Amino acid sequence: MVKQIGLGLFLILILAGCSFLPTNIVNEISLIQGVGYDLGDGKAIKGSMVYPIFQKDKPAKSEVKTAFGQSSKEIRTKLSNETRYRLVSGQLRIALYGKKLAEKGINDFVDTINRDPSIGSLVQMAIVDGDANELLKLKKYQSENISIYLQEMLDQNMEYGDLPRTDLQSFLFQLFQTGQDPYLPLIKKVKDNIQVTGLAIFNYDQYVTSIGAEDLIIFKALVEKNRNSLHQFVLENDDKVVLETLNSNATYKVKMANGKPEFTINLKMKTKLQEFVPSEKKRQTFNKKKYQKQVERKIEQTALKLVNQFKKQHVDPLGLGAKYKEHIRGFSVKQWEQYYPHVKVNVTADIDIGQTGSID
Repeated sequence: MVKQIGLGLFLILILAGCSFLPTNIVNEISLIQGVGYDLGDGKAIKGSMVYPIFQKDKPAKSEVKTAFGQSSKEIRTKLSNETRYRLVSGQLRIALYGKKLAEKGINDFVDTINRDPSIGSLVQMAIVDGDANELLKLKKYQSENISIYLQEMLDQNMEYGDLPRTDLQSFLFQLFQTGQDPYLPLIKKVKDNIQVTGLAIFNYDQYVTSIGAEDLIIFKALVEKNRNSLHQFVLENDDKVVLETLNSNATYKVKMANGKPEFTINLKMKTKLQEFVPSEKKRQTFNKKKYQKQVERKIEQTALKLVNQFKKQHVDPLGLGAKYKEHIRGFSVKQWEQYYPHVKVNVTADIDIGQTGSID
């Protein structure tokens, strides 16, 4: 009898003690799903965290809280003092960085996310052309989860649009790979909407330059195999063709000339004609060979323009340095940095336009 009473008291104490342990019940924790960081006054950083509030018999709504601090940990501690439930980061979906902060460097903030074992490596990241906090608080998106919206917006632009695929994992790989610089989507608040406006290019962890939306499809084709995206090419005499990319592949060749590296990029694209708008408003058939050549020239010109922009800004998102490192023994970072601004790069495009209907 004594043993039974003792066992009963033991179980009561155990069950009572459980109420003091950290809980993971959804309506008793604040699940951080989005973060944003901006440059504040002096050395201060403005940090924002987005988390859903669950209400009985009501749809969840998002709460955005902001604080200033010297680090993301300090900001989180300050925000914890204002929240009813403890902040948990295991559902983080999106991390935004204001452009001015990104120009100073974002490695400290990325490193904090990377070191949190509860956060997955597929978190989406983006640079905001403006204020990340302001974007997260847009009234238009208060009725839905802004973090999920942004993640899905970027995902679909990478899957079906012109954005190259990026996330926390790819950013960290590029950041620490010798001979390549990272890149992230560039987004902006346009009136009451959020738009993808281009691609932010980094020198290590500092934002340096950007690619406009009109050139994204060419950059994407240069860094990854691509399909499903649509793009309009404005050609000679203002003729316009809209092509769907069925598949694309870029190959890089390195050769040494007079002791220095030279690169040749061969870009092959298989496409399908979706629309043809001739400058002359009269019925005419589509001259496949003519327009294939014009698209090839357009792509080659755009690719070389991007390469020259990168060399001028001393950034290497194409990873030419990494490809050169694979080609030569005794690779020297210092020597490559001297070569890079003047390195010769040739681009050749081979475009196949299929399913065109009538052809001249």
